[in-house]
Amino acid sequence: MIVNQHNGKQAAIIFKQGKIFISGNLDFFNVNLIYEKSVNELQRSPQLVFDFSEVRSSNSAGLALIIEWFKYAKKNKKEISFIHLPRNLLAIAKTAGIDQFF
Repeated sequence: MIVNQHNGKQAAIIFKQGKIFISGNLDFFNVNLIYEKSVNELQRSPQLVFDFSEVRSSNSAGLALIIEWFKYAKKNKKEISFIHLPRNLLAIAKTAGIDQFF
C-alpha cells in the first residue's frame, strides 16, 4: 500500500507472512501515514517484526517512526524487532545515542 508520494518519492507499508515490510523513502511527509496504516496490524499481532530491506532512504523522521513503534510495543506489551535497517538510519540512531536498541 503506497501511503504518500512527494517530489517523486514514495513510501509503502505491506503486511505479509507475519512481518511488516516498509519500503521506499521515509521522510517527514509520510511517516505519520505509515504509522497510521500500521496501527490495525499492530493491534492484531502479538509479535511485531518490521523489515526495512526495501527502504531506499530515510532521515530522522524514520527514526522517529521507529521510536513510536517502540513506545506502542512497550505500552501494549508486545515483542518488537527491526530487521535490515539502512545504514544511514543506524547512523542517525547512533548520533542520537539510541543505537543500543537495534
